[in-house]
Amino acid sequence: MTIDIDFLPAMTLSRWRVVYYLLQTDTFSLLTMIRWRIIDLKSMVCILIVCLCTGCSALSTLFVPQQLSENYARASGAICNSPKAVDGDLDTASNNTRILITLPEMKSIRKIIIYSPNISNFIIYESIGQEGEWRPIKSVKGNKSTKIVINTQVTTDKIRIFVTDTTGSRFVGPGVMKDLRGRDVQVYSRQVDARPVIQEIELYGLVDTPEEIKPEAPLF
Repeated sequence: MTIDIDFLPAMTLSRWRVVYYLLQTDTFSLLTMIRWRIIDLKSMVCILIVCLCTGCSALSTLFVPQQLSENYARASGAICNSPKAVDGDLDTASNNTRILITLPEMKSIRKIIIYSPNISNFIIYESIGQEGEWRPIKSVKGNKSTKIVINTQVTTDKIRIFVTDTTGSRFVGPGVMKDLRGRDVQVYSRQVDARPVIQEIELYGLVDTPEEIKPEAPLF
């Protein structure tokens, strides 16, 4: 049976990519996507007709498989205020609580990966164009993973990471300590922050990769 592609509803290619990805990963059902307004009822009917008649092979030809781009943090012209965080070597580490990565041009960033054995609370920001203007991408609390993967979709030329707590931080006291004038001050409890250890930060986009798609056998 031949399916006329013009019969498909007018949806942007990016929206079709989302639908295809969610179906492939079994993350959402079609009904869930309708409820969340990712697709409308007409689109769902068209997708079901295509899949039933062709085994989803016609739907697959609408999409080009994608893979991660190069690591933008190590691209030519990229600058970091803490070079050890982007040197490609997990045996070196930055102890900065504020790390800024500046790219040579605007990039669409889809995945951020951070390697660290001890950062637990942190915030990732993107520059929104004007100098000093930042918008939070992700705020993380209670992290215990040594490889932190953040999926996102932003277009920017600057990424900033602000570490607010580490797993080695602790409260000590009570006791006596010296103030700035050398006087004894009674301290009941205080937090001693362990320095963050950030081995590597990686920034990735997506690139299209042409690939031959094998048609599936139709259901009938």
